Amino acid sequence: MTLSGLLLGGQAIHAARAADWSPALSASLTSDERRRGLSWSDGRPAASARFSLQPADGLSLSIAGTTLRRSARHDGAAIGIDSAIVYTRNFGAVRADAQISHHAFPGRGDANYVELGGGAGTMIGPVQLDLFGLYAPKQDAIGGDNLYLAASGAVAIVGTPFTVGAQIGRSSGDSDNPARSARLRPHGRYTDAALRVDYVAGPFTLGLDLTDTWHGRRTAPGPIAADSGRRVSARVGISL
Repeated sequence: MTLSGLLLGGQAIHAARAADWSPALSASLTSDERRRGLSWSDGRPAASARFSLQPADGLSLSIAGTTLRRSARHDGAAIGIDSAIVYTRNFGAVRADAQISHHAFPGRGDANYVELGGGAGTMIGPVQLDLFGLYAPKQDAIGGDNLYLAASGAVAIVGTPFTVGAQIGRSSGDSDNPARSARLRPHGRYTDAALRVDYVAGPFTLGLDLTDTWHGRRTAPGPIAADSGRRVSARVGISL
């Protein structure tokens, strides 16, 4: 969901490392697939799987599939497929990265869209801090363009299997088609925040997420707008 060390809702940490053609696999179940404070699975349980490769120093390729439960947000698509190319460099204590990603919704071709992103992060003691942005250029599928700017932090609690993270972000952009732009901004410009707690035991992770959104006037009626606001969701995952 990462350019950041946390990036809640669909991305994972990327650190610059040597080339490794061995695939990395992960899978998870969640009570609600939430990204940027919005549900992508109509508020219902969802499953996801991710496959990634490191074909060159600092270069990562990944593809992930997520069940969307025929969410109204994505025109009733049953599944979403996120593919990304990420390049990461370390500059002393600072890690910087850039990416291009494609979000596909099989059977709903006119819902597909592309995002560009970049960010930087560093470690201060046990705390990972990140700043990042994601920009979707003007596209019919999202009714205009969309800019997401965010900051996140995460810390592993020493001597315990727990990691705690937090993130705050702001979504904005121009809208040519309010019905389509409501997919990513159901209330126009809005702010989201998340608090995440993970329990890590070997390859397994158990987690709880608290997400919330704040917005101005309502601009989209119905279920697409109603799935924002404060929510608690649970996760279980495995990495191979």
